[in-house]
Amino acid sequence: SAIVWVYDLEGNELDQIERTNVNRLQVAWFYPTGDDNVYQFNPIVVDGVMYVLAREGSLVALDAATGEEKWLHAGLRGVARRRINFWESENGGDRRLLLQINDYLQAIDARTGQSILTFGENGLVDLRQGLDRDPATINRVQSSTPGKVFENLLLLGSAPGEGYLSSPGYIRAFDVVTGDLVWTFRTIPRPGEFGYETWPP
Repeated sequence: SAIVWVYDLEGNELDQIERTNVNRLQVAWFYPTGDDNVYQFNPIVVDGVMYVLAREGSLVALDAATGEEKWLHAGLRGVARRRINFWESENGGDRRLLLQINDYLQAIDARTGQSILTFGENGLVDLRQGLDRDPATINRVQSSTPGKVFENLLLLGSAPGEGYLSSPGYIRAFDVVTGDLVWTFRTIPRPGEFGYETWPP
């Protein structure tokens, strides 16, 4: 099975690792994923907690110093592969992990691993909505990249196909607390929007 590992240099800080001592790096801990899947996923570390994918597509929170499992949120097959986003309120009381899964946007409590059901509709935002197309005709919109958190917004692109009837590659901003769509930048402008006159009628 695949493992997650970090290296330790006899307790030294990372900024003390250089060419003269890199050969002395050693494994500090490892975490077995519990399956034979290959995870193309960039873990994130926030305040000593590492968030990874493992165990048949579950999101797992690990103590970054020891590798000890803190919580596991199962049933997340279809998560965007590259990474997830982290957001916290100004007072630190609300900490969220934001991820795309099977054309939906979901928020998970970073402290407990539980879905935040007040986000969107019962914890989900349908990314196929609001693209000037019948959502039933959209086969894929979820991007393989995680987007970017800016203040209280998640800025998110999309991954439309290349066919004639593919969904447009709009860039959208979602409220990280409510899941509401805040604004849309249309890469193909509508009548009256900047740049529309540069296209044929």
